[in-house]
Amino acid sequence: MIKTNLIWFRNDLRIRDNFALYSACKDETSIILALFIFTPEQWKFKKISSKKICLIYKNVISLRKELIKLNIVLHCYTSTTFLKSINYLIKFCKLNQVNHLYYNYEYDFISQKRDNIVIKKLQNCSIFSSGFHGSTLIKPGSITNQKGEMYKKYSCFKKKCIMLLPKELLNHVFIAPKKRKITTNKLHYRILSRSFSLKRFDEKLFPIGERKVLKILKYFLKKKFGNYDVNRNNLTLNSTSMLSAHLSIGIISPSQCLHFLFKSYPNVCKYSIEKCSWINELIWREFFKHSLFFFPFFSKQQVLCHWEHNIRWKNDMKTLNAWKKGKTGFPIVDAGMRQLNKLGWMHNRLRMITSSFLVKNLLINWKQGEKYFILQLIDGDLALNNGGWQWIASIGSDSVPYFRMFNPILQSKKFDKQGKFIKKYVPELKIISASKIHDPNLWNKTIREQINYPKPIINLVNSKKETLRIFKLAKYKI
Repeated sequence: MIKTNLIWFRNDLRIRDNFALYSACKDETSIILALFIFTPEQWKFKKISSKKICLIYKNVISLRKELIKLNIVLHCYTSTTFLKSINYLIKFCKLNQVNHLYYNYEYDFISQKRDNIVIKKLQNCSIFSSGFHGSTLIKPGSITNQKGEMYKKYSCFKKKCIMLLPKELLNHVFIAPKKRKITTNKLHYRILSRSFSLKRFDEKLFPIGERKVLKILKYFLKKKFGNYDVNRNNLTLNSTSMLSAHLSIGIISPSQCLHFLFKSYPNVCKYSIEKCSWINELIWREFFKHSLFFFPFFSKQQVLCHWEHNIRWKNDMKTLNAWKKGKTGFPIVDAGMRQLNKLGWMHNRLRMITSSFLVKNLLINWKQGEKYFILQLIDGDLALNNGGWQWIASIGSDSVPYFRMFNPILQSKKFDKQGKFIKKYVPELKIISASKIHDPNLWNKTIREQINYPKPIINLVNSKKETLRIFKLAKYKI
């Protein structure tokens, strides 16, 4: 009897290094079906940005074209919410007499709840299901302390992760499925219709398709990796890998990133894996993914620190809107926010500067910033966005101490010395010299009259004192 296997694509829009797809295709005699379900209302609830939805849509189209070369048809359906998508998936399995469902895990609370419902419903229909860990380097749950609990300190997590990585990569299989014999009467391909709006993004920065993304990775390793440790925080250089958006929807996997890195630089794997900044970034990603798996309440903006609810936030809507629009009167903050609003992406150094400014200077609840970021980011990822904001707000796993604050003026002088980045995104400041552009307090009255730029909305020194007072009172309140 010929079996029918279904691969359910979600945040894993690739053919290579896709365990769910590879496992579904192992039996060369089986019929292979593929399915992707668009859930625009659920995406809206999860606050996924319009640019990211467009990125998903275009990569689904690209994936369909690649799968058709393997004689696999990717069926697409729009089902608004997760609940309705469950009903459609079960119906699809019954209509096509599916024997086995294959998928890669997602770790947020809502997705796990959806998957558990699906598994139970399939069991009632005598349909098997198999899940795989395709978005992490190591299976969540594998890195724990002696009590079997998730590490709350990144340094401890990193140490154990590095011990396991070489073994994991040696056992990792980077194989794409072979082209299949046609097992259906007719293969077809048609343009994918949609019932939701899309917001365009810069496809030069975020190209479409697995093949192009792999080229970006290889170019980064060949041309940029050697100077990454030195240049990664320089805002005027395109020194980052620019892979975050593609990692967020699974066009490429973190295992592929390390595989090609170690292939290009074998000495990194042998001698300096602990000191490699780019690997460190991947492990931070891993840390937040594992944290979301262990602490599902992170999906609901809840935190680990018991004293967070004691913080007396100001939550001034006027200053919040100024921050969102990039009109705070602090050039580096405004340049960062305008980059975010334009590209749907922001340099990681700027994410720290702008988020610290919102929480530690404006005293606005970190949840407001987390919400705005995820609504704008093309690389928005619940685990990373939540983890990053809790870290900067000093109330999450291994967070920066509450008394540590990023001074936007000092950060600007250090990472944008000539003010080139600022002038690119805040063009009204082009007439201001490099020596004065970082600090608005240095501009004289004549210069101010020539530019259409707001005065600083706060006094940095006073805001720092106020924040330290409020956070200290919240943490040690009895």
